[in-house]
Amino acid sequence: MSRCVSPAVALAAAGVIGLLGACESSSIAPSPLPSARPTSPASAPGSPAPTGTPTPLPGEPDFSSLVDLGLELEIGVLGREHTDDLLDFVSDGEAILYSSGIEPDVTTSSGAPDLWRLEPFEEPELIWKNAHRDHSLVGLGGDVGTYAFVDIPLTGERAWTLYLIPRRGQEATVLDEHPGDEDVPSFVPSFSVYERRIVWTAFDRGPEGPVSQLLTASEPAWEPELLLEHPASEVEIWLPSQDGAHVTYTEVRYSEDRDSDERSVWLMPIGEPGATRRLDASGRATMPVLVADAVLWKEADRGYNMFNWGRMFRYDLADERVVAIDLTPQTYANYPSGGQRYAAWWGSDSFSFGIYDHVLDEPRLIERNPPGSDTGVLRPHIAASLLAWMRVVGSDEDAWGELRYAWVPDAADARGR
Repeated sequence: MSRCVSPAVALAAAGVIGLLGACESSSIAPSPLPSARPTSPASAPGSPAPTGTPTPLPGEPDFSSLVDLGLELEIGVLGREHTDDLLDFVSDGEAILYSSGIEPDVTTSSGAPDLWRLEPFEEPELIWKNAHRDHSLVGLGGDVGTYAFVDIPLTGERAWTLYLIPRRGQEATVLDEHPGDEDVPSFVPSFSVYERRIVWTAFDRGPEGPVSQLLTASEPAWEPELLLEHPASEVEIWLPSQDGAHVTYTEVRYSEDRDSDERSVWLMPIGEPGATRRLDASGRATMPVLVADAVLWKEADRGYNMFNWGRMFRYDLADERVVAIDLTPQTYANYPSGGQRYAAWWGSDSFSFGIYDHVLDEPRLIERNPPGSDTGVLRPHIAASLLAWMRVVGSDEDAWGELRYAWVPDAADARGR
């Protein structure tokens, strides 16, 4: 895989958020990074062209395409007046966090600099207003009132800042930031928040050149602690997922000519690096998600960028067995997330939307739209039992989106079936 380090601002300005992926020398173009800004379903990878005329904005949300599990859910909607300027969003298990440029005063913004919180079926609440109006928040995460987010400038600087709000209502503090060195990759941190602990990856300067790091911090001091470090020219660490006691993450190791890589998923007991073990054997595993009794991950085919579409696999921690996951109604998936009972991922077919029951090992369908329609679902995200997703309607020229959310059945409900 040939290195292609682009400034964070270049991708943010193009309307993408979150992780800024490495480039690969491949004849197959990588899938785009996810954006919460409204995009026509037909322009999403793997989607056919739309037919017919764009659907106008309805007076009430349209739930007519719900099926199966979708018919059991009470679905809330954050409307177009909020989502037109929404960039990133995640569930934190009790509310939806999102970044936006909409402001409660007359000051204008060029990006999505502020952090908002949406408690289900309530009005959105501004919880952090950015003093830098030409910045955007491009990575969000949280759990039970602890929030983290990455702030980047949209003015060309080689910079990012990882902020932490230890508890709801407290001031945001700087947890980490890019050192500014030209030779240090400027990919924004990937991170995982669980209760009062955060684990994140970052690139930094080292005594013999740039390093790739896995770090953690927890209450009460929130002092960064180094868990793992590699020379960035040899190994990159990405995409942690944790449960407070263990962290799983991706390692990317490059060939000498940089034309290919090996991607592997590892599990580390926090505080016991000597007990770390590799979980996959394929060399294509990435985007791990730690759930109860298992680790889920995605595998893209060889020759594809690790951020491209792939298939999902499950590693059972008890019997150390790897099995393929039924992706129905999808063929390929990307950007998985996990909750108490369900996992969600962005599907290559935006017209069908389902989630995976990792307790019962079965897919459940929420919404189905006719192939070629102008309505689709992008970027679902789940934590605990709160699911969020973007539903997009319209053509490329006038596509609009609404953020939907719902509480899904929990593990106790599964045991009662």
